[in-house]
Amino acid sequence: MAILLVALALRLHAISFGLPALNDPDELMFELGAVRMLRGATLNPGWFGHPATTTMYVLALIDVGVFGVNWLTGSVSGPAGFVQAIWANPGLVILPGRVMIALCGVLTVALTARLGERLFDRRTGLVAAAFLAIDPVHILWSQVIRSDIMASIFLMLCLLATLEVAREGKRRDTLLASLWLGLAVATKWPFAAAGLGMAGAVMMRIVNDGRARDRELRRFLLFGSAALATLVIVSPFLLIDYPTVLRNLAGEVRPYHLGATGGSPLWNLGWYLANPLRKGLGLAGLALTLVGSVLASRHREARAILGPPAAGFLIMLLAQRTVWDRWALPLLPILTIVGAWGAVWLIDKLMLNRARGWKNAVALVLAISAGGPLLMTDIAQGRERLNDTRQQASRWAEAHIPPGKSVLLEHFAFDLVRRPNIFLFPVGVAGCLDAMSLIKGRIGYSTIDKLRQARSNIDIGTVAHDKLGTCRADYVITTQLDRYDAERQRFPEEYAQYRALLADARQVAVFAPHTGEVGGPVTRIFMLDRQVGTPDKVAALCQDSRSQVCGLAGNRGSEASRQTVGVYHAELARRGP
Repeated sequence: MAILLVALALRLHAISFGLPALNDPDELMFELGAVRMLRGATLNPGWFGHPATTTMYVLALIDVGVFGVNWLTGSVSGPAGFVQAIWANPGLVILPGRVMIALCGVLTVALTARLGERLFDRRTGLVAAAFLAIDPVHILWSQVIRSDIMASIFLMLCLLATLEVAREGKRRDTLLASLWLGLAVATKWPFAAAGLGMAGAVMMRIVNDGRARDRELRRFLLFGSAALATLVIVSPFLLIDYPTVLRNLAGEVRPYHLGATGGSPLWNLGWYLANPLRKGLGLAGLALTLVGSVLASRHREARAILGPPAAGFLIMLLAQRTVWDRWALPLLPILTIVGAWGAVWLIDKLMLNRARGWKNAVALVLAISAGGPLLMTDIAQGRERLNDTRQQASRWAEAHIPPGKSVLLEHFAFDLVRRPNIFLFPVGVAGCLDAMSLIKGRIGYSTIDKLRQARSNIDIGTVAHDKLGTCRADYVITTQLDRYDAERQRFPEEYAQYRALLADARQVAVFAPHTGEVGGPVTRIFMLDRQVGTPDKVAALCQDSRSQVCGLAGNRGSEASRQTVGVYHAELARRGP
């Protein structure tokens, strides 16, 4: 219980980071899937990239609960008002969604303890849970709405049921394992590797009793069929809306990605060892995991149940063209169990024939050396999240950008939407659009997905070249410029777009991350010399009958400016300097 309370406290600390702004843009994608189902009275989330169906279903239920509370308290008048409130302040539903993911992270810690205890002994289970409870990478992704942590729950449940199949061979456990596997795949595709544990269990039973081969092969066929049936029952729109599924999957498979392009399998292995695994487990934890891996290779059940899924996940990581630290999340519970067994074995081996007090002392030293650096990273990570460069930029904008000026943003700065400014946002082939119109129109993710046309990012660099003129604004707040600058040889056209847009700009502020203190990307604020987007200039353009904005120029208010500024910029680009 103490371990779980620590795990919960670490995952709830700083969980409101950034809000109402969204520093992780994919959170809005998951939430929009839930909102789409509620608005359209449908079970089709409209996006299947992960596929994340279970995640969006749970988010939809949470949204219903949040609506009920706000409706009963009089904060919103009805469903339409609630959806409008979400677009004005996504934190209304994002924070409860994050708390749900944090609870999923804590449940994963509990299940890790259970599997470690069932495979080895109680000490191993507790040590494994303690490792995962303070794992900085696991904590990081337990505070963001994504599907990985929820899928980890189903992974651990599947492995627990698989272990029972290996020992008892009951049909009930086989069906339970298939249920958990189907839910895992409906949450995130790569978690299909959890089914390899059943393959290991079946092989172990065949080796134990060669006469049972046919029976065990039928068991594996039942397991696979029931898992597939579960997947279709849980997420039927994978079949019903298969064109969207294929389009989303094509968008997920990219040969390179800004800041996340991988290399050869050996290069990828080095990257994962040096980044998420070292950060998540620490050097001492990695050493204990190595010891535990050698021991696990000699343990029949561990070799059969943990070995194949771990190998499957690792092969997928090494074979990908891109690298992400969150992709290592399914490995973390398995590695903490193996590392915990290595720690317990090491203590027993070193302290053989020693008094219990000596064993406890050695265990304390080992815990401090392995867990101390992880806890320090947890604290620093929380400080970084609460002091992000993007929120620093927003505070600067509030203090220095005059009302009525147009501002081009690259991140979801919902903390600025109430400012009396014109905000533009880059959206692929559509160019830079009026952000307030997008919000008031409650544009769904499917629309954005079509406009981005498989572009890996939504930013200035990926705006259609002939639409770059729509991105002219009085001020530009960039969060991706430095990343493109660092990879300009791989993304020359995207980087050139920044150079073209900012050719006559003057940098007025810059906010950089600082390890342990400030998080986020390097965020720069530029002021363009040519003043554009004011109501007076929109009206002046209407003296030309060719202008597309004359129909709205009768209203000289800020709302008219927001609605027409994108077309106004396009007009400027058409006319030239």
